[in-house]
Amino acid sequence: MPYHKRSAVIILKEDEILLMHRNKFGQKYFSIPGGTIEIGESPEQTAIREIKEETNLDITLDKLLWEIEDEYHHGYYFLTKSFSGKIKLGGPELKRQTAGNLYDLQWVKIKNLQNILLYPESIKEKIINLGVDGKLMPRFKFVKN
Repeated sequence: MPYHKRSAVIILKEDEILLMHRNKFGQKYFSIPGGTIEIGESPEQTAIREIKEETNLDITLDKLLWEIEDEYHHGYYFLTKSFSGKIKLGGPELKRQTAGNLYDLQWVKIKNLQNILLYPESIKEKIINLGVDGKLMPRFKFVKN
């Protein structure tokens, strides 16, 4: 698997996080919405573009939460302060979707993260701690359209 730089966004609504549920030819797991940083793009630009493409949401980035590097990725994980729009799958994920390769955006309760397979696995505990400490969650603003 090639090494690449990626931006992803932690989108929280009250006690839930928006995740991409994948069923890739029988392999079921979740991931954080985001994607590969293109040439000439900053991690912030990638985060905003990828979320619009994948989820149809318009977001405002609050801050960079974590920068994590492993053998496959150099990942930038941002937090959203607010978002608007109606969630709808789009972009390359919609085009690649087949009966055996499914993409489904789902709100998942942070307390249930322990029970799911979330990639990258190193991020799961960080998200749980983010939701548990109560310092960041009250700052979120959910804008409905």
